Amino acid sequence: MQVSVLSDVEKAKIESEVKAAVDTVIAGCETLDMEMAFAPFLDAPEFRMMRADGSLCDYGTYIKENVDYLSTCASFDLTTVQTEIKVLSADLAIFSWVYNVVATLKNGEQDVFDSAGASFVFKKMDGAWKVIYYQESTQPPSHIPNSD
Repeated sequence: MQVSVLSDVEKAKIESEVKAAVDTVIAGCETLDMEMAFAPFLDAPEFRMMRADGSLCDYGTYIKENVDYLSTCASFDLTTVQTEIKVLSADLAIFSWVYNVVATLKNGEQDVFDSAGASFVFKKMDGAWKVIYYQESTQPPSHIPNSD
């Protein structure tokens, strides 16, 4: 089997496209636009998500859990700490992300996630980069009650 080697230009293009897909996820979460936030995720039986507690779930469960939580939020502010992209082939890449979150709930309380991490496995399908596997690592959030 012959393996094709990607040029630096090809790798840079893939990295840019994958970063744009993650930027879409971030923008969707921050604007609480669920359709935008989850557009890059593959809606198919093959999709898997490894939750922070070590359990696996499918696409429908992953989306429902996130939509349920985000619908309780008045704002969702993400801060990227570090990213890394590994291009594995012309149609496969891994995006690693370290981030912090301050979720302000509609009741004025806040959930603060410090040093969360996520790994996205992207596959290029029909000209678009889709998340086929997603893994999240975080401690439970610090919960700040409403000060009113």
